[in-house]
Amino acid sequence: MNKIGILVLLIVIAIIAIAGCVSEEPETADSNVETVQGKIVDVKMNPVPGALVQVEGQNVANTTASDGSFKLTNVEAGSVYLYVTAPSEKYLDGETLESIPVDSGSTVSDVTITLTGRPSNNSTHVGMETCQMCHGRVWSDMFETFDGTGDAAAHSRFVVQGTDQMIYPDMWPEPGDKVLPRDPNGDLLMVQDPQDGEGLVNVVLCTRDIEGEREYLFKFYPESDTKLTEDDLDCSGADGDIFAWKDEQDNGTYDPEENPIFIPVAATIGGQGNWGEGWLDPNHEQPDRYPNFGEGKQRYMCRMQDVPWVRQWAKDNNVTNWLEEDYTDYISYMPVYLMQDGTPADSDALAPNDVAAPKFWQKSPNHWAYPANTMSRNCAGCHATGAKIEKQDFDDAHEPGDTKQVVTNFEFKDLDITCETCHGPGSEHAESGDKNKIISPQYLTAKAGNELCGQCHGSHAGKSATPEGIHKYPYNGSYENSLGNGFFVPGVNDIEDFYYNYDQPTSGLQDYSGTWTEGTFHSWPDQAHARAHSQMLSEMRRSVHYDNPYEKLTCFTCHDAHTLGAPDLEVDGVKFEEAAYNDNTLCLTCHASHGPFEEIAKEDVINMSRDDGFLARNTVASAVSSHMEEKASMGVAPYTPTNETSPAGRCTSCHMAKISKLQDVNDDAQWHLALDADGKSAVAEGNVGSHVFDVVWPGQSSALVPFATQDADVMPNSCGNCHESARFSGDDD
Repeated sequence: MNKIGILVLLIVIAIIAIAGCVSEEPETADSNVETVQGKIVDVKMNPVPGALVQVEGQNVANTTASDGSFKLTNVEAGSVYLYVTAPSEKYLDGETLESIPVDSGSTVSDVTITLTGRPSNNSTHVGMETCQMCHGRVWSDMFETFDGTGDAAAHSRFVVQGTDQMIYPDMWPEPGDKVLPRDPNGDLLMVQDPQDGEGLVNVVLCTRDIEGEREYLFKFYPESDTKLTEDDLDCSGADGDIFAWKDEQDNGTYDPEENPIFIPVAATIGGQGNWGEGWLDPNHEQPDRYPNFGEGKQRYMCRMQDVPWVRQWAKDNNVTNWLEEDYTDYISYMPVYLMQDGTPADSDALAPNDVAAPKFWQKSPNHWAYPANTMSRNCAGCHATGAKIEKQDFDDAHEPGDTKQVVTNFEFKDLDITCETCHGPGSEHAESGDKNKIISPQYLTAKAGNELCGQCHGSHAGKSATPEGIHKYPYNGSYENSLGNGFFVPGVNDIEDFYYNYDQPTSGLQDYSGTWTEGTFHSWPDQAHARAHSQMLSEMRRSVHYDNPYEKLTCFTCHDAHTLGAPDLEVDGVKFEEAAYNDNTLCLTCHASHGPFEEIAKEDVINMSRDDGFLARNTVASAVSSHMEEKASMGVAPYTPTNETSPAGRCTSCHMAKISKLQDVNDDAQWHLALDADGKSAVAEGNVGSHVFDVVWPGQSSALVPFATQDADVMPNSCGNCHESARFSGDDD
């Protein structure tokens, strides 16, 4: 071949090589572009076009096509979450609750996100019986757990009309006998006079039997210039016509200073825990496996028509429906309640003036009998379903000389929490059967799902946004003519719009009354851990569970609102039945195979509860003990998580320490007291587990001692329930 031929050949080879390089460049570029693609559907698996799909934290978004499909390119590699903005009010927003792992240069396909439907603003509540007509045929067992009996789901039996679920009935006197409530100083309790609303009077707890049924009565003496003694107080008159005063009030002859009156307990609220003396399991023989309902207190409610001053006020202000005998609303608390949990009488840690639990205790004795203290105004948002209220401002409705808003008319579909509190008003769904006309909580975003529960389990000291500071539940009057009638609807509303200063911590230690304007979160001074009950969401928002790169947890990740028992879960394709927390199953469903528990397989978690599960239990015990040694030098501790007396190795013993409590946080003996290393009484624990899920160290408790005036001013910690050296007294006894 001559030189020209060789030159031509080289040129051709070079062109081919260059062409080859050029042709390979797009393929190389495409292989380095991370892509996520999938489909957005509704609950009937129909495509949802026009939805905006975004990668959280990245500037990557696209809109779904007519077939619901989407494709996101240039996604940064790593674990990502997708958020879907609903295309119309027919749906609610959705997202991926589990993160999507995106490898460099990879394409992730077949991502499906389901959007729940949304009732229109015209939808109304229909009540659980209507829901049960259809769904009861499929989920009969679920509806049986809402029958209000002692084994029922907690949500169905918190407010009980009548006294069938009265706890500790034996603490009430027999007919003819008496019980005299005491104030914290041990003196006879004096309470607001229910006959005219002014002054303080003596109160006695009584009973009587009517046609074989026990009736529980509060007897209120009229005001007296003479101080009455124990011998002056009794239950005489209980067998008579205790409502004769109503006729006298109607004909203008009633004298509130003439005779004592009796007001019967018409309903109870709270108290019937999973276990505890006075209820289902008095000796605590059953394992405490249930994460849904603890024991604490029971308050007594009376009918508004049975309180003389309230009834007279209704007559004077033309609130005529209150005078009807079949009108249902209650004075939300009477001046004495039953505290079932706390330090027992045989404890060495009780100071001379402490009163052991269980006990009758005062509840706002100076202001309980007034028209603004009603269930509808203070409790309906969390203890009734399908509520609708009418309200009006009045003078002298709270205390003489004060102005307070009063709920003048109260309607509801169900007492307690039933279907539509979580699923939204269901009239359109009931009429059409359309699954897109009701809320399916499992498809809500994590924020909306947590607020579903947090509407009631996210505030203790909070008050409504509009009207400002009136209701103790989330309420916004701006929405009264919309879906929910002003009450919170999950997924549709934002909780921040319904509570005043939602999630902002309060600053007081000794006294938190009057500080609701600071915020809804009644916290310890660290502003991270709750001091009182019903604040789980505020705590969870401060936990690593709330914002992590693996999964967005919701309350119903661990809890099943439809049952009292432990939930059934499916994690990473593995099914766990009745995942109880007391043997660590509930926690290990997620934590097994990760981090300090990577040597535990999911199968070990299932097998460890079997009779022949020794190897699995040994694997779990070894991993947990190693974790305890590394974090707390507790490797020598036994692994006894199911031992209720000494639950060593139980995840929640350290990571869900009971550092908050129900009811009167300033009464030392309502906490669980024990002796500290110096032999002085100190708080060992409360009765509500922390949902920050961190270990609360003794140092965090000891830092509060210089500011304490009593034991209840010192935050408990994860160690103090077992170790006296981790308890710190707040006073000199």
